[in-house]
Amino acid sequence: AVVSTQSTGETNPVIKPLIEAEGSIEAQISAIAETTTVAFFTFDIILRLSVTDNRISFIRHPATLLDIVTIAPFYLELFIDASKWKSLKVLRLARVVRILKLVKKNKRLQLIASVMWNSLGELGLLIIVWGMCVTVAGSVFYYIESDRNDNVKSGIDGLWWAVVTMSTVGYGDITPNTSIGKGFATIFFYLSMIFLALPLTIIVGAFSKQYENRKTWSLAKSNKGRQC
Repeated sequence: AVVSTQSTGETNPVIKPLIEAEGSIEAQISAIAETTTVAFFTFDIILRLSVTDNRISFIRHPATLLDIVTIAPFYLELFIDASKWKSLKVLRLARVVRILKLVKKNKRLQLIASVMWNSLGELGLLIIVWGMCVTVAGSVFYYIESDRNDNVKSGIDGLWWAVVTMSTVGYGDITPNTSIGKGFATIFFYLSMIFLALPLTIIVGAFSKQYENRKTWSLAKSNKGRQC
């Protein structure tokens, strides 16, 4: 969390010049926080690697790969000047990925991740249906509004309107001007709210089932321990 906050703070126009100033207190604090965090993660990986039985499987594990990705930018910047290579600046985003390590430490987050993974099939189908609805609605909206709306200049504008409307975000950058367009937008908006309720039902149902299974397993394990 400290490093994630640091990475975000470095983009602040007030803080960024202070951190980039060589020899400043802010730069020293940032360097110490970064070095300490990377050293801790590096020691953690080396320690777990030294005690594991199957090192190849350990390295190939997604959790280990995530750990390596989060510390790799630090070591790359020791040999490469990232300031001269704009494409390498994207590597700094890997530091924010460290917050995903919380999933490994929290059983409830693991439960949510498991539920999402087990619901990929249903969610994938919903995404396909969502894409079909966006394509159809965006095309219809374009042909209704294109001649009387300066903000709708192409089919892409119609698709963008369908995306923000179906997700119930509604930025307001593209709005219907015609009566037919407003009527179509109203119907599409209410259908979008119904559609968004479908994945929530699937996820909540899968979550309840997964939670009950884990609760039953924990209870059985506890009873077995008491018998022993």
